[in-house]
Amino acid sequence: RLRSTTSAVKPSMLASRLRTASRPAMRPPARGLKMSITKAPPGFREVILIESGVGTDQHGQDLTKACVRACKDAISFNSVPSLERLVPGGAGNALLRLQLAVPFDSSADGLPTPPAIDMAEVQACFAYGKLLPVEILQGGARFESMCSVPSLGDSAEDSFWVYAIACVTVGY
Repeated sequence: RLRSTTSAVKPSMLASRLRTASRPAMRPPARGLKMSITKAPPGFREVILIESGVGTDQHGQDLTKACVRACKDAISFNSVPSLERLVPGGAGNALLRLQLAVPFDSSADGLPTPPAIDMAEVQACFAYGKLLPVEILQGGARFESMCSVPSLGDSAEDSFWVYAIACVTVGY
């Protein structure tokens, strides 16, 4: 018969031990922290926030889907209730800079070329503001998945999935 090794410990002591064990070491506050801020990107007077996200499409290898998911990931976990007051003229006048890092294709001469991405679908992710021309950067990733599922859009040679990374800068 098994005996509990914690039966001699009062429940309040056990709870205290668990809280102490799971608490990260406290770091002293960063008083006097110096921060340098670079100038705002072209077209911006002020930057309010920068968000980033990752998106993937495992079956079908659709970079548009991966980019849409990356954009939604970037903008889904924040709330800026004062944006209407921070941007002169309101949130509708906010500038949005979108940078997408995606795996490039190889052209016939072996040079990397940007892939086809449906920008209308990507732009539809943003409910307010003025989206500046989207910057497509070589990056993201293609990883082997070692399987293809034709019913999900894969062809026999498509045993990989694609990743896109989005960086959204919001300002005015």
